[in-house]
Amino acid sequence: MERITVQVNKPYDIVIGKNLIDNAVKYLSQFIQKRKVLIITEDNVNKHGYLDKLKYSLENHCENIEFLSLPPGEAQKNLKNVELIIRHLADAHFTRDDVLIALGGGVIGDLVGFTASIYLRGIAYIQVPTTFLAAIDSSVGGKTAVDITQGKNLVGAFHHPVCVLCDTSTFQSLPTEIFEDGCSELIKYAMIMNPKLLKELVEREQPLNKESSDLPEIIYECVKMKRDIVLKDEFDQGLRQLLNFGHTLGHALEQRSQYRISHGRGVAMGMAVFTKMAVTQQLIHKDIYTSLIQLLSEYHLLSEKPPYTSDQLINIMLNDKKRRTHQMTTVLPNEFGQCRLHVIDLNTFQQNFEKEWEQYEVHQRY
Repeated sequence: MERITVQVNKPYDIVIGKNLIDNAVKYLSQFIQKRKVLIITEDNVNKHGYLDKLKYSLENHCENIEFLSLPPGEAQKNLKNVELIIRHLADAHFTRDDVLIALGGGVIGDLVGFTASIYLRGIAYIQVPTTFLAAIDSSVGGKTAVDITQGKNLVGAFHHPVCVLCDTSTFQSLPTEIFEDGCSELIKYAMIMNPKLLKELVEREQPLNKESSDLPEIIYECVKMKRDIVLKDEFDQGLRQLLNFGHTLGHALEQRSQYRISHGRGVAMGMAVFTKMAVTQQLIHKDIYTSLIQLLSEYHLLSEKPPYTSDQLINIMLNDKKRRTHQMTTVLPNEFGQCRLHVIDLNTFQQNFEKEWEQYEVHQRY
């Protein structure tokens, strides 16, 4: 079991280990004693028994425990479900002393975190991520949001959890493609500022999988990286934007496909396109691009080119949070395992993207 402390205004711990849900009260008792608890989860998580285990561990230690289970998928991350949860909390007379628990992947974590940020102007919530992607990325750092028709994560707030309980045993029930989505975020971390990790991933004899013995150590490394970035730029004004490598295009692909393209695969295509852009601009050697493509292909993340035009995607990307009035902040590699922020005017951004998207190729597993 590993523990990482995030020293923000109200510090909180991220606990990483196996079978933590079975013993959740050991880590969460201080947050639930004599309080009402509402667990929000989704049906695919519920069917694996994690909700029952969590309830069993906590139910004799809180005033009352309830749950809501939503259908799976990004489509659930909307204002309608925010209102659903808020009305449930109000009907059950939840106060600022009570607590929400997000049990699931990034969709549930974002939805619950945002709802917690606005109910009674902010109540406590706990993250219990059940996917590799949520464990290393979305459950940490306090960024919460829901989607609207015009774009992904356009309605949100900064609201840190009081604890993150990362039970790696839950990854055993993940479909392979969902685990691979998490590997896309892992590769992102390595690309933006960890050449040692990137080299290790490139040189692995076998791709990382949910059975890999070093999985907890990799989660720890990614969470520690994100913790350090958040502490330097909590409100996403500079350095933290590096974490969006591949996400500007990735989010556009998700939205344009009505979320049939997963987050991990959208981000992977974004990393591929923007790394190729860095090659074209002579910021990096082509070998770095080749290594990235081989790595992403190992996890089946580049197996399709969606049938969308560059204009269709640009129209969505113009709603990206990193856009300013006449400029776009892009994340481009400048070395093996290092990225930088590049602020460019919108016309140049559009021209660069159009060229690379037209030349984008599908890459099967090497």
